[in-house]
Amino acid sequence: MRLLEAELVVVGLAYLMAGVPVGGLVLAGRISPVYRVPASDLCRWWSWMALVVAAWFVARAFAG
Repeated sequence: MRLLEAELVVVGLAYLMAGVPVGGLVLAGRISPVYRVPASDLCRWWSWMALVVAAWFVARAFAG
């Protein structure tokens, strides 16, 4: 059960942390039409960014 809780925390934090750069893109798109990106691309980038962050958390946990 403890492993499941840790996994849920890592995934939740990864999605929150991945929202920062994606949120920056959304804000830039609201300010200037040059930076507007379709919502489907933003969702895909958010998922990929969260995967990278989660992998970093897991690798860091195993390293020490």
